[in-house]
Amino acid sequence: MPDKKDITIEVLGQKYTIKTTADKNYINKVANHVNQTMEDLKATGMDSNTQQLRIAILACMNIADELFQQKDQKNIESELIDKIKSKTISLKEYVDQQISSFEKRDNIGK
Repeated sequence: MPDKKDITIEVLGQKYTIKTTADKNYINKVANHVNQTMEDLKATGMDSNTQQLRIAILACMNIADELFQQKDQKNIESELIDKIKSKTISLKEYVDQQISSFEKRDNIGK
């Protein structure tokens, strides 16, 4: 198991130290996404000095929404792939039956 290391990030002007096995670039990418989501909320007029908790909760809600939308999209894609596979199998079986039928008909005429 990889050793955990301390990585310091800054979110909404506050520093946090995270103990993780993840790559520093990945953690910074996550922190940047969180910060961008919070900055988007601040841009609506929320005061980051007095409404930090509100900004954090709404950012969590927005990020969770993104996650659920992606999961729903993956489920839709997975269902579509399953339907295509099923139709492909049915089509292959139909073609095989037709070929077999033609072969039997040709053998009878010989």
